[in-house]
Amino acid sequence: MDFMVPAGIRLDLGDGSMCLPNEIRVMLHGRRQIFSDKARPVCVGEHLTVEIAGSVELPLRLREADNEKLWLTRGQCWLPTLLKGPGRLRYLHITNLSSRALILQRDVQIGLQLSGDHVPRLDNQVSYRWDRAGMRNGKH
Repeated sequence: MDFMVPAGIRLDLGDGSMCLPNEIRVMLHGRRQIFSDKARPVCVGEHLTVEIAGSVELPLRLREADNEKLWLTRGQCWLPTLLKGPGRLRYLHITNLSSRALILQRDVQIGLQLSGDHVPRLDNQVSYRWDRAGMRNGKH
């Protein structure tokens, strides 16, 4: 058949995803980002293996400005935490929460640095400032 029947699939080309009727979100591949000048993805940069209940620290050199925010991506079985180092150096602490060894490829996106008041529309992204404020208030 050469035709398609609408099935309730929602396309969100702003963040490059489609949402199926049962609320499963699928990321589209091979597209140009709309906000490429305002969003910079932060990737692992190297192949990592994290043992069961283990963690690793990655040094990050981020360009910091008052109007830029770093959004961290939580995985299904890993949790990132941003730690301050000396000067501008930041460390990303990734903890494995699963019962299996975790393998992160070098191109896995672990965060997104946005300028202005842009907020990513992905469910698994949280601002590290919000996350730290929630931890101080005892909400985690």
